[in-house]
Amino acid sequence: MWVCPHCREVLRFDSERSTWSCSNNHLFDVAREGYVNLLPSNRKSSAQPGDSPEMLAARRRIHDAGFYQPLADAITAALPPGLQARNVLDLGCGEGFYCSALQRALPWAQIYGVDIAKPAVRLAAKKHTRCRFAVASAYGLPLADSSVDVALRVFAPSDDTELHRVLASGGLYLEVTPAPRHLWELRENLYHTPRPHAAAREEIAGMQLRWSNELSYTITLVQSALLDLIAMTPFAHRGNRELRQRLQEYEKLSMTMVFSLRLFEKPGLGGEGSGEKSFAVER
Repeated sequence: MWVCPHCREVLRFDSERSTWSCSNNHLFDVAREGYVNLLPSNRKSSAQPGDSPEMLAARRRIHDAGFYQPLADAITAALPPGLQARNVLDLGCGEGFYCSALQRALPWAQIYGVDIAKPAVRLAAKKHTRCRFAVASAYGLPLADSSVDVALRVFAPSDDTELHRVLASGGLYLEVTPAPRHLWELRENLYHTPRPHAAAREEIAGMQLRWSNELSYTITLVQSALLDLIAMTPFAHRGNRELRQRLQEYEKLSMTMVFSLRLFEKPGLGGEGSGEKSFAVER
């Protein structure tokens, strides 16, 4: 699955030296936690790209508290019954919360996670040892062409061209985005004139929309959880400063969670319904 980020040749694993290498002798060490760094330093946007350790720690506490478990359940429920995918990719996997859900739902599949933030991948690899993780950019995936049967993206940035390249014919892509009124109470308390999120897209070039749904539920956050929710999102540095300070003093706050889920298929070589690996469900 992994390919060299320098020359695009297939990487092969040397268990004795615990390294990945290609035929051009580009060498990548496996970290103690089990992940591999496939993000060349000259392709980083900053010294430490991606989410900070503080954001990741806050997100893990929120995940451990179960606030996003209904979304994880909805993601696995969106997968077609009897899906026999072999290679499943989580784009922008963070600390591996959704990788774990995918592994439980598809125990026969190999789950791969990539994220540009090394601290996130380190946490994911340490906790989810059955999955395979790499530090990498979604805009230059270190994955072979047509090697992924199912891809998942939850909020993270991605590149449609790269996604289309790595997805196999008949492969599925599940995109999860915030619905217009996601975290609406948070936005109301941060902005004098809050604006909704953009609506989820219905089209991706070269793919067919097979299914769409919206998940909505309400959670109640005590002050510590509210501070974690703010810290794990871009809202930590956005909104009116005075309003944000007032929000941090709340003892508890109810929050609306609303997600848009879209399942796309990359058609087989002969078009719709002709791919040997078509896993799609009817919309």
